[in-house]
Amino acid sequence: MQVRALAQPVQAPGASRPDPADRRADLHGLDGARLAHLAAHGRLHAAHPLFSSLHLSDGPLTLYDLERLRRAPRVVVLAACESGRSIVRAGDELLGLSATFLAHGARTVIASVVPVPDAETASPMAALHRLLAAGRSAATALAEAQGEVSGDLPGASAGFVCIGADVRLDPPGLPGGGAHAGGAHAGGGDAAARAAGRRGG
Repeated sequence: MQVRALAQPVQAPGASRPDPADRRADLHGLDGARLAHLAAHGRLHAAHPLFSSLHLSDGPLTLYDLERLRRAPRVVVLAACESGRSIVRAGDELLGLSATFLAHGARTVIASVVPVPDAETASPMAALHRLLAAGRSAATALAEAQGEVSGDLPGASAGFVCIGADVRLDPPGLPGGGAHAGGAHAGGGDAAARAAGRRGG
């Protein structure tokens, strides 16, 4: 539901329609994209943080898988339960999904620190992408999207935070200007939309 709601705001010529994503397709599409949106069930593994994961159609996409990225997307949106949380290990090292994307070159990660239901998250995520496409910085776009839906769906949007630098999207067509949403890579411009495995937090 969520990725279908995003298809219109971010659809580009030649972009793919929603269909199940898998780990290989996601890793290929994520590499070097300017924008990635992943909507899936998320799990933060407190005892073994490197096994924290997003559950896709063919199994979990773990931190070990993300280590294979050559270059993370510039802006990453993780619409998954607790994907914005990290575990602090010895030496004050942060381990988690958002921390891994940032460590591999992402400038900004927008993610939730609480469980998020897919159906209620579609509206604020659509507003977020509309505002990003309009030129708002990541933090401003998130705050305005949260404000737009706060009266109707306060719980769905309130748990999302912006981590990292407060950047704007590069204009489409610049080097690294592709975009990725939930499993599909749309070269050169705005995001394609594909469903990424199981929804609902």
